[in-house]
Amino acid sequence: MRRRGARGNWRRNKGMLWRLRTFSTPTFAVTLYLFVALVFGVAALGQVSKSASTPPQSETSRSAAAKSKLATKPSVILITIDTLRADHVGCYGAQMVETPTLDALAHDGIVFERAISQVPLTWPSHAVILTGTYPFQNGVQDFTGQPLAPQFRSVAQAFKQAGYVTGAVVSAFVLDRSWGLARGFDFYDDAFSAKTFETKDAGLVDRRAGESVAHAIAWLKKTPHRPFFLWLHLYDPHSPYDPPEPYRSEYRSHLYDGEIAYADHEVGNLILWLKRNHVYDSSLIVALSDHGESLGEHGEDEHGFFVYNSTVHVPLIVKPPAGSGFPAGRRSDPVETAAVAPTLLQLAGLKPSKTALEPIYSQFQSESLLATKAGNGTTTVATKDSAYSETFYPFSSFGWSPLHAFESKRFHFIQAPTPELYDLEADPGETRNIVAEQPAAADVLREKLQVLLSHNPFKQVNGAEPGAGSLSPDAQEKLRALGYFGFRAAVSPEALKNGLADPKDKLWEFNTILKAQDAFQLHEDERAETLLNEVQVKDPQIYIIPFLLGESALRRQDWEKAADDLQRCLTLNPNFDNAMTGLSRALAKLGRLDEARVWIDKALKNNPQNYQAWYQLGVLDGTSSPEAAKVFLDKAIAIQPNFSAGQREFGMLLFQQKNYAAAAPHLEKAIELGLADARLHNFVGICYNHTNRTSKAVAEFQRAIELDPKLAEAHLNMGFALQLLHRTQPAREEYATACKLDEALCKYVPAN
Repeated sequence: MRRRGARGNWRRNKGMLWRLRTFSTPTFAVTLYLFVALVFGVAALGQVSKSASTPPQSETSRSAAAKSKLATKPSVILITIDTLRADHVGCYGAQMVETPTLDALAHDGIVFERAISQVPLTWPSHAVILTGTYPFQNGVQDFTGQPLAPQFRSVAQAFKQAGYVTGAVVSAFVLDRSWGLARGFDFYDDAFSAKTFETKDAGLVDRRAGESVAHAIAWLKKTPHRPFFLWLHLYDPHSPYDPPEPYRSEYRSHLYDGEIAYADHEVGNLILWLKRNHVYDSSLIVALSDHGESLGEHGEDEHGFFVYNSTVHVPLIVKPPAGSGFPAGRRSDPVETAAVAPTLLQLAGLKPSKTALEPIYSQFQSESLLATKAGNGTTTVATKDSAYSETFYPFSSFGWSPLHAFESKRFHFIQAPTPELYDLEADPGETRNIVAEQPAAADVLREKLQVLLSHNPFKQVNGAEPGAGSLSPDAQEKLRALGYFGFRAAVSPEALKNGLADPKDKLWEFNTILKAQDAFQLHEDERAETLLNEVQVKDPQIYIIPFLLGESALRRQDWEKAADDLQRCLTLNPNFDNAMTGLSRALAKLGRLDEARVWIDKALKNNPQNYQAWYQLGVLDGTSSPEAAKVFLDKAIAIQPNFSAGQREFGMLLFQQKNYAAAAPHLEKAIELGLADARLHNFVGICYNHTNRTSKAVAEFQRAIELDPKLAEAHLNMGFALQLLHRTQPAREEYATACKLDEALCKYVPAN
């Protein structure tokens, strides 16, 4: 699997990657329903009435004063373009790529030349942007932990509370709603075609910018006439670099730039819509990236492993609403993406004092990028003399040391087993470590770093120590000293005591694992396993290796080997819930259902929001306890309504119980999400026939026949439906086709 954002991304851009891959979706978890039900039910089909729904409270219930005040607020558009390094944008000096949309936005706004991402990973970085908190404070330090804790508010909640209509369109599965970023959004578009999941690993599931921008514009057209907050996330610059034409041809020698040019063009379509609808000038627009992209610098491809400026220096452009008093210009001081959230609220005029917005303002760890008051009454720009960043990817996935960094106007300090210091004025490429030559400068930044890390570290609401597991107090203290406040620790107390390896010294192991992942993607399993075994000999404590071997065995349906490898993985990392779900699947296939249930229960204890685990519980109980299975599947789709397999299985359970009216919406949703299966359309047709929607039933049976002309039961059911519509001759033809395809069905054909 090529990493979407780091080659071989088994978990990197979003822990959900493995939660989807740990078991394959069954074709149908239930036995094919005997279409015969229609034979006995043709005369008894009845009309099912729809219960009236209570309409939402009318906007007219607002007071006139409140509506008038709200009308003066600007609409707010937040655009995040994933994996976009600053020096590949025209207004930041790029010469090899054209970005006219971002350049025009920069002309109208304020360009922050030294914006620093707090973490070079998609999901954790967006948690920073939307909450205004550091990763070590909000607990989202990588993609191995639980969702964003409920005590952290997002700017979407603040805007919604202030009367805004809120919407988000995300372009990659790695920002799926189950991770907590959907809170506060009236509309959160994270639905991806089910077919995409069949052809890509979950971490690679995305959609092009053009589709996402079209979705965003469609939502804007339907919004009420009041201020809106829109977050648009585009994913295109992620690897593998695959821009559409004409960008593929134009940038054939540097496809990464082709992805950037394409994304910029599609953002231009959104800007054009805003201008044509007279919304652009009055709106606040902020465009930035979550992290950059290493193109081979320091031996790193893509991002997440190191924290050099190739991956943490990002573009950040703020176009204030007209009349704000902030002139266009450029700012050269280092700033953090954690400052975006307070900036959005401040420029929208949402003040904290004595309002319900005070809780979110109290959680912010940075001031707004722009200040509004000065002694002479003019507006000023807020300043900060340094910016923080970190990565726990080496730690959580491999058991190596995490990295922390602090960047001042001149220096970039990286805290690692072998510390690094770079003079950015003399060495912008960070090629010469001068920590031995400038110990005083390194000490100053190291002290600032430690002070920051000690400020308000993450704590779970229930007071439990995150990531502690069965570690001793001494080991827990060592984790805190490393700045780790997440939910999992992939290292043993012994490893902590002996000291963790510097990621710089582990590039061979890291790159070999990535090569193995590429080999798996090419179905070269034997080569991949050889590469992984080479790494395992050198470093037997890397839990991700038996996990990858177990995943490979699952794909080959070698259940015994999968169970052995995943058990070994869990020996090395007992808290790895993604291995638990995979092991549960292997054990279920081996008929060891009680053991399978134990492991899936453990996975859910680690992460109750793991809707894949709830789904697997439902599948396990589908035959023995349908009512329990319904509860579990309902839980799965409550967490993620766009989970196509969950919608299908829940619908099929209702179908089995002959609750056709309730089953139909779930089966329809599964089809809408891309499960274009002939049998599924056949089941939907049966539901329609049983709820007096015969014409719609005919359409579904016809679609089933188009997808699979040899599906005999669809022809039989089509005959029943046509007979109900008194279309006798076409009904006879369908009966004849059904009998020809399957003689066993002939006995169900009506005599007349």
